Amino acid sequence: MRSRDALVVATCCVCLYSACSTAAANSGAAAPAPVPPSQRIAPSERTIVAEVDPSIDGQSIYIENRSTAPITITSVHIYECLNVASPPCALIPLQIRIGPGQRKRIAFVRAADRERAYSYRYSWTWGAAGPD
Repeated sequence: MRSRDALVVATCCVCLYSACSTAAANSGAAAPAPVPPSQRIAPSERTIVAEVDPSIDGQSIYIENRSTAPITITSVHIYECLNVASPPCALIPLQIRIGPGQRKRIAFVRAADRERAYSYRYSWTWGAAGPD
């Protein structure tokens, strides 16, 4: 890079920085306060979420705990099954502990006949985890 090109780049950067800092200073809006890292996020239907990951031989159902408290998955209900081999179309009691920020597989669903489509619905229940 020639020295003239470097000067142009440096000048542009300084101008952009000045424009951004001046606009922020003149906006009159206060900067948002930082979120304290120790803020508690309670378990709820918004923070305990399910995801299905497909694979060649079936689908894994995962639960992710986006709260800051440990939880226990107490059951998974597989229902409205069509061509499902495993697990059976039923309510399955569980005791799977999921810590804050963790994601764990709670079930694996596969087709009875791999040559045909399969479908199912699922739901799960959870509660606060007891001490380890």
